[in-house]
Amino acid sequence: MHKASNRDYGLIPILQGNDELSDVFADLQVMVKNIKEQEAKVYEAQIKEKEFMISQQEMEFKMLASQINPHFLYNTLETIRMKAFTAGDREVATAVKLLGRSMRYVLENVGASVTSLEGEIEHVDIYMMIQQLRFGDRILYEKKVEEGLELSEYQILPLLLQPVVENAILHGMEEKEEGGVIRLSVYSRISDGFRLLYIDVEDNGCGMASEALEKLRKDIEIRDMSRSKSIGLYNINQRIRQYYGNGYRMHIYSKSKEGTLIRLIIPAEYMQ
Repeated sequence: MHKASNRDYGLIPILQGNDELSDVFADLQVMVKNIKEQEAKVYEAQIKEKEFMISQQEMEFKMLASQINPHFLYNTLETIRMKAFTAGDREVATAVKLLGRSMRYVLENVGASVTSLEGEIEHVDIYMMIQQLRFGDRILYEKKVEEGLELSEYQILPLLLQPVVENAILHGMEEKEEGGVIRLSVYSRISDGFRLLYIDVEDNGCGMASEALEKLRKDIEIRDMSRSKSIGLYNINQRIRQYYGNGYRMHIYSKSKEGTLIRLIIPAEYMQ
């Protein structure tokens, strides 16, 4: 009885007899069987709910992308680029070219389960080039890749990193008038015999006090439909956990007025 109350259902299969104790044990076996069946149903329902959420997000993404004609978009952007170039406005021409490359990457990865780490990092590079056209010297972009780490050999979930970098700009740089830095670092480590990829996005912005940091850490774990902030980070964290497993997730470190570090840890999986 004590074991059952502590969710240990490994009972003795049979206890024969005609006494009252045998009857109680038989009733306990029936109760344990019912509990195990109910727990199995709850677990199955949770799995189905997660699968539904994933499929719903994918469907919404595909529906949005289906409304965009890629050829029309690329041709229009190229026309605008050439007009700007002809008019001598090279900055606008460059901005349009970068936007076209960014949009092409997004549309080509709609519905894709994985992409190359090289392509994902390049997408971040292009995004930061666009941001630097906007902010100028106000934000500096630094990138460091572990020596010998061939980005083209590894795969990653598509469109995973750009939202994290965007979050660093929106929330980390909001009070930074000058000297802002966004650092992207990619490196590997061995843990329990498995090789892992570490991807750090760090800013030297306003950072967070300990209370705000703990709240954000909770927000990326628990879904709250009424919340308008940190939804992007929540989605990124859930995508990592659902695809790679609960052992992998987003880690957030921050200090007030010193900046924030967001670290993604995923398995070092090779491109198929």
